[in-house]
Amino acid sequence: MQLSLITLACVLAATAVALPASVSYVVHEKRSMLSSWVARTDVKPNGRIILPVRIGLMQSNLDRGHDILMDIADPSSENYGKHWTAKQIADTFAPSQESVDTVVEWLEESGIETSRLSLSPGRNWLSFDASIAEVESLLQTEYKFYAHETGQGHVACDEYSVPRKLRQHIDIIMPTVHFDTNIVSGSENKLKKRSMPPNLQPGNPDNTGFKPKQGEILSGPDFVTTPDAATPATVYSLANCNQYITPECLRALYNFTNGTLASSSYGIVEYTPEAYIQTDLNLFYSTLAREIPQGTAPVLDSIDGGVNQQTTQSFNDNGESDLDLQYAQALVYPQKVTLYQTGDLVEGASFNNFLDALDASYCTSGGGDNPNFDGTYPDPNSGGYKKHDCGIYTPASVISTSYGSNEADLTPAYEVRQCNEYMKLGMAGVTILYSSGDNGVAGNGAQCCTKAKCAGGTYNSGGSGTFNPSFPGTCPYVTSVGATQIVPGASVTAPEEACETVIYSGGGFSNVFAMPSYQSSAVKSYFTNHKPTYTATQYNNSQTVRGYPDVSANGANYVVAVDGAISLVYGTSASAPVFGSIITLINEQRVAAGKSAVGFINPTLYANPTILNDITTGGNQGCGTAGFTAVSGWDPVTGLGTPNYQKMLPVFMALP
Repeated sequence: MQLSLITLACVLAATAVALPASVSYVVHEKRSMLSSWVARTDVKPNGRIILPVRIGLMQSNLDRGHDILMDIADPSSENYGKHWTAKQIADTFAPSQESVDTVVEWLEESGIETSRLSLSPGRNWLSFDASIAEVESLLQTEYKFYAHETGQGHVACDEYSVPRKLRQHIDIIMPTVHFDTNIVSGSENKLKKRSMPPNLQPGNPDNTGFKPKQGEILSGPDFVTTPDAATPATVYSLANCNQYITPECLRALYNFTNGTLASSSYGIVEYTPEAYIQTDLNLFYSTLAREIPQGTAPVLDSIDGGVNQQTTQSFNDNGESDLDLQYAQALVYPQKVTLYQTGDLVEGASFNNFLDALDASYCTSGGGDNPNFDGTYPDPNSGGYKKHDCGIYTPASVISTSYGSNEADLTPAYEVRQCNEYMKLGMAGVTILYSSGDNGVAGNGAQCCTKAKCAGGTYNSGGSGTFNPSFPGTCPYVTSVGATQIVPGASVTAPEEACETVIYSGGGFSNVFAMPSYQSSAVKSYFTNHKPTYTATQYNNSQTVRGYPDVSANGANYVVAVDGAISLVYGTSASAPVFGSIITLINEQRVAAGKSAVGFINPTLYANPTILNDITTGGNQGCGTAGFTAVSGWDPVTGLGTPNYQKMLPVFMALP
């Protein structure tokens, strides 16, 4: 839906804002690096080529967002738990009418007639078609052809400018410095979107950075027995939780029992082609969760053509989804679990594509999705999904995601926009959890940055260099979950340690986000009492930035059914859905008592650290170092510690 041109013209006439005759321009965006893209000097784009221009208007009140959320989520606030409606949130942060009027008048004065403009319903962006010649004049820039080492071509500019007085009204203009379009072959003068890079597709089987790691196969088609002796079947019990983690072990570790209610909601996010196999779920139920009937499946909420594909089956295709769903369903049953299956088989999807489906305004705010990093929907490719799912689902009260990327893979502007959306979901009463990563202080693929603060986003093989923080875990409005393990040979009742078996808990300090107020006391105490000896060359030691993870849960030796076999699995991919399950059980009790879901939990956890099990041993090595060390209190290895349901429940139940 778009505002009619007559309505737009009337609005402008009523509240026009005049620009001075002599306009001062300033650079609005400038590309910092070209990597494998090279500008061609032998040819210039035809000035008649038509660009689909989108101007993302600056949202209102983002500077108030943190305070609004804290008023709802701070346990000391009288407004705790009074979550906002989707309409309240959209109206509060929509661009102002002044922004619309000022930008439209600039366009008119520059020769872009009102009749060519369309304004999105939430006033988030203005769009129009214009020739390259018109856009070059409008933005005081020059478009060039760029060639990639793969042979792919794109048209873009190195930088662009806008009137100085418009900077406060304009968030982003596309297509400009982003490599988000390419020329259609032949005589057409239109442009089309490009595909997402594989390293930014969470579900891509080759993108294994955050995916769980497979260990020993315990039974099934690939199980190897010795020919001279029968191998007895493994018996899983509380006595061998230090070798085999099961739902029973987790209940003992974190002091909770089987679920009994089904009055809240819990969502697990997966990205196509990652998929679960129903026979794997059935095998898990018969082995470790016999209270769950055979055939029990998650509720499928398909996003942008998301499908639980069964064509390709391997650990990389099924391990993540099988792990997440088996443990989420086992721990919260009889509560149903919702599966947000995101992206079609052709294009794939990103975190932004998922968020679009929960909040229609996010599809367009700040210029909408960035084709440089996000899946393009409607998908123009053959066999692609031909719609764009915006605001089609009400978010579950708790949403767990076991995927992530390097913070340096993305631009700060892109990450801030997405982080603000997590802030809005917190205002709506949603708990968002992300795994912190499996490579300690290193990033995906155990890579480390070549420059301090990961400037330039270039990596090495991981034997040295600067620590490489993850995203979205560094966003202060999500709960980042690290990993622990039972000490080898210890009982299930003994204190855990930071995970150092197969994987290392992701943790460290952001290079993008400032330290949130709720975390400042805990992080200050960490630096006062346990300051690391590393320098600014290795990590952001300014003591002013967001530290992660916030909490942790066991991440080693999970017994999981994958592709017809029972095997051991490792990763913060397990830790996040386990912590989310415990928050869901707390929500069940609050809803039964007539209260709201807990929503954004970080302020309550940091205000009440003793409701978690403090982890004080182990580390998260990486980048040729021992990484950070788990210590008393919060640390950048295990956060505040692991959940203790019997201590957490009374604190959350005492809140309004």
